[in-house]
Amino acid sequence: MLEDTAKECITWAIGKFPNLKMSTGLNVSGQVLIDLAAKAGYQGELLFVDTGYHFPETVKLFSELDQRYPEITFRTLSADSATEDLYLSEPEKCCQINKIDPLQAYLADTRTDAILNARTRASSPTRRDLQMVEAGPTYRINPLTLWSQNDLDTYLAANEIPPHPLYELGFTSMGCWPCTRAIKPGEDPRSGRFVGQGRLECGIWSKPTIAEISHAKENLK
Repeated sequence: MLEDTAKECITWAIGKFPNLKMSTGLNVSGQVLIDLAAKAGYQGELLFVDTGYHFPETVKLFSELDQRYPEITFRTLSADSATEDLYLSEPEKCCQINKIDPLQAYLADTRTDAILNARTRASSPTRRDLQMVEAGPTYRINPLTLWSQNDLDTYLAANEIPPHPLYELGFTSMGCWPCTRAIKPGEDPRSGRFVGQGRLECGIWSKPTIAEISHAKENLK
C-alpha cells in the first residue's frame, strides 16, 4: 500500500512538473526514494550537495548508486569557494554556504518547478506535520511522508539494496562528519545531527512564506 502510494505520487509529479528533479542526502529513505523513482519511470537529475565534509562512505555510496541507476542523471553540487572550517565558529552559516546556497542556486538557475524529497514524518519531531505535497517557489514532493523506519528497512531488504554502510553503526541520519554522530538506543533518529547546536535541521527545507506559497499555487493552475 505504502509503496503503491509512493509510486503514484512520483508518477503524478513526473506528469505534472516538466522540470522535476530529485535530491538526496543518502539516508535510508533517500535510497528507497531513488529506487521507487527509477521504477516509476523517473529519468531526471538526482542532486547531491557535496559540502566538502561528508563521510567518505557517503561519497562512495553516491558513486555506487550512479552505477546502479543509469537511467537517472547523478549530479553533484558544491559551494563556489571553501569556507575554512566555518563549522567550528558559525555552524549555521556553514550549512547556509556549503549546503543550502548551492542547491537553491541550482534550482533557480535551472528553473526547477518541483523536487522529489525523501523526508518522512517519523524522521524528526520537526517533520510531524509533513505533507506529501508542499507548495512554494519550488514545489516539494514527499512520496515517503507516512513511511516508518521499519517500512524503509523492510523495503531495502526486500529489494536487496545495501543501506549506507554507516547506518548499521548507528548513524540513522547522514550528515557532515564534524556535526554527526551515531545515536544511542532509544534516541530520536535525528539526535545524532548538529551535535551540541540545539537544532535538528540544517534549514534547507525551511517552510516558504505565505506569499511564496500563494504565488506558487497561482502558477500551478
